[in-house]
Amino acid sequence: MKRRQANRGGFTLLELLVAVTITLAVAGLMLTVVTNTLSLWHRTQDKMSTATQAKLLLDLVERDLQAAVFRKDGGTWLAVDVINTPASLTTHGWLVPTTAIKPATTESQRLLPNTVGGVTPLISDARSGLSGAWLRFITTNVESAGSLPVAVSYQIARRPVSGTISAASQADVRYTLFRAAVSAANTLTGGNGVTASAYNSTSATPGSARSLTTLTNPSSSDALATNVVDFGVWLHVRDTTTGGLRRIFPTNNSDLTHVVQDTGAAADASRFPDVVDVMVRILTEQGATLLAQMESGAGLVTRPPNSSSDAEWWWAVVEANSHVYTRRIEVRGTAL
Repeated sequence: MKRRQANRGGFTLLELLVAVTITLAVAGLMLTVVTNTLSLWHRTQDKMSTATQAKLLLDLVERDLQAAVFRKDGGTWLAVDVINTPASLTTHGWLVPTTAIKPATTESQRLLPNTVGGVTPLISDARSGLSGAWLRFITTNVESAGSLPVAVSYQIARRPVSGTISAASQADVRYTLFRAAVSAANTLTGGNGVTASAYNSTSATPGSARSLTTLTNPSSSDALATNVVDFGVWLHVRDTTTGGLRRIFPTNNSDLTHVVQDTGAAADASRFPDVVDVMVRILTEQGATLLAQMESGAGLVTRPPNSSSDAEWWWAVVEANSHVYTRRIEVRGTAL
């Protein structure tokens, strides 16, 4: 009588272990591929988002500078200030808390990067102080009565994206670049000297749109781009001897002010520029979230051991999660 062969009713333990190992390896490989794909997608989206914002604001700065007007009468038709003192920024509409914000230290004030190996420093490597450059000048703006001279300013302010400038506000706090344009009628009243007292603000509350004080403390409606943590300008004139460009601002790392008072034979420190280099640093959304956690003071994140100070940590996070954009603009200023 034939002996029946026993049927195998299942897998052995070894076979199950091999199958599980192969499944985990495949799942791990798929997870790595998906993670890398999502990371690439997020980086691409961040790059596109910041690039779109940068193009918008640089196009607007270029348009304003190319339409700038001035007169060689000793008046202040253009001025740049780099403010590196927190107390000075309250009248610019900044929310300055007791917790950490952008550091007002040498970490942030690198207006003119050191020359390394004889290589010319680039504005893309510069850091323009706590508030970035506060640029204001007279330009031609399209008004209801036609193209008329108006005073405009560009500057960064750290404030809630909506509501009042108060620590009690529930809105997200962001670094935002503002473009304030005073109306033609108010510019006529305030005058063509952009450093005149009429344009100053003595209040922490932003000025109303198109008013004189928005040149210093811009209206919330003047917001141009969010998550802008640095905005810098370099001013140049044409050198009649060499035919090239000569930078007149900044001349060194401590040169925080340029006031144009050109009477026709002004020194470099007071000349109207022929060319302006503009730099803007924009955070990614992830960078904005990380920075908000760092600045909240709620202990959501702690400084890593490889950062020796909060200032170093702040800039390490920003540089790892932001993009820098630059543009060279020829100023086709028209004398009035």
